[in-house]
Amino acid sequence: MFIINKTLDALWRVVDCGCVVASYLISLSIATRLSHKGLFVFPQRWNEQYGGFLLLSVTVWIAISIYTQIYRSHRAERLEFAASRMLRTLALWALFATAGVFLLKLSHVSRQFILYVFFLAGVFIMGRQTLTTMVLRRLRRFGYDSRTALIIGERQDCERFADILTKTFPNGYQVMLAPVDKHSLEALLATPAESFSEIQEAFIVSGAAGCEAHALRFLKEGKSVHIVPELLDARLFRQELGDVAGIPVLSLLNGGLSVVQAAIKRGADVLGAIVILTATTPIFAIVAIVNKIMSPGAVFFAQKRLGRNGKPFMVLKFRTMVSNAEEVLKKTPELYEKYLRNNYKLPEGEDPRITRIGHFLRATSLDELPQLVNVLRGEMSLVGPRPVVPLEVENYADYSSLFLSAKPGMTGHWQVSGRSEITEYARRVELDLEYIRDQSFSKDLEILLRTVPAVLMRRGAH
Repeated sequence: MFIINKTLDALWRVVDCGCVVASYLISLSIATRLSHKGLFVFPQRWNEQYGGFLLLSVTVWIAISIYTQIYRSHRAERLEFAASRMLRTLALWALFATAGVFLLKLSHVSRQFILYVFFLAGVFIMGRQTLTTMVLRRLRRFGYDSRTALIIGERQDCERFADILTKTFPNGYQVMLAPVDKHSLEALLATPAESFSEIQEAFIVSGAAGCEAHALRFLKEGKSVHIVPELLDARLFRQELGDVAGIPVLSLLNGGLSVVQAAIKRGADVLGAIVILTATTPIFAIVAIVNKIMSPGAVFFAQKRLGRNGKPFMVLKFRTMVSNAEEVLKKTPELYEKYLRNNYKLPEGEDPRITRIGHFLRATSLDELPQLVNVLRGEMSLVGPRPVVPLEVENYADYSSLFLSAKPGMTGHWQVSGRSEITEYARRVELDLEYIRDQSFSKDLEILLRTVPAVLMRRGAH
């Protein structure tokens, strides 16, 4: 297995060097086309210096990738962390390659050409890493490239962490447990190395008896050693690793936006809402007229929801139910009980309150278009956690204040992950809190792009 991992690492390094070469050749082709139009000039004997720049770029990439250990296996690492490490590696590569151009006096190499190479190589290498990571993780779920890991700690901690490695976030680990306390410590330390010959990684839960002795032993035996902090579930918080007097400290952040980030998000919300409202004005008119003709009553429906910091507001939608929907729901105790049991929603096809046009509006998500007005008012955002009724916030328990720290959104993690197909309310809560942890302009853009196919495929919409 060690040989396989080394082979894969070497393969990715060769492929990425190929990406650098490909970016050079494509940039050369672009520069040649531009030169025919008088937009790029090749100096005399240009091929010597440009060839030198190619050799420099490949050499610096190999050196920087070795320095940052970018090809070292980090199978349990989150995708955003892996992307962050790769971006830092690319930035260092560009910096040192640029410095090399000046030190080697490659003055005839166009700065415009250098930028082409850096940009294309960055796109190719990031794309390669994302694709291979996703494919490998998928394959590892079926047993390919599995690794054997030993978990050391108190029995309860061992079992809990093993569950995380194999079920919650499966990444191809086969685990062995080594519960240890002060009575079994000496026996474990005295176990011969041959007994752990199949072990490739050791996870030592902080607080385990003889923690330092275990770490030293397995490092000497050539194993990868990881220290797991006390098993606090910090998945719903941003994390920063620092140290105090050389002792590692994991800092938890609430994932809030800075003043500048909040201002940018608000500006994007207003601009986006205006553009969408302008583009959908004919749809608004058609839906309003058809809704009025096919279903007596008001065109719009307003319901109290909780906004940022728990401030109540009236969310707007096109009415999809009969006018006396609440009365219809509560006059049948069995129906109301099923509504509460099913997380404040009746199963598809079993809700007598929904009108004929209402079924269509819900399936196409057109009923939510009026929420653009809520966005313009500042009550909602284009992207955010689900807007919940006051009664629902109790399901967030101790996390309710964190959940209410962000504006609710027209779309979000829940909407692009299956909506009504997610039957467990705990999973809905987790998705909302994950958004708050990861909220950023890039995350909002990703969710907006994922919303389009989710709406077109009508996934979970009813």
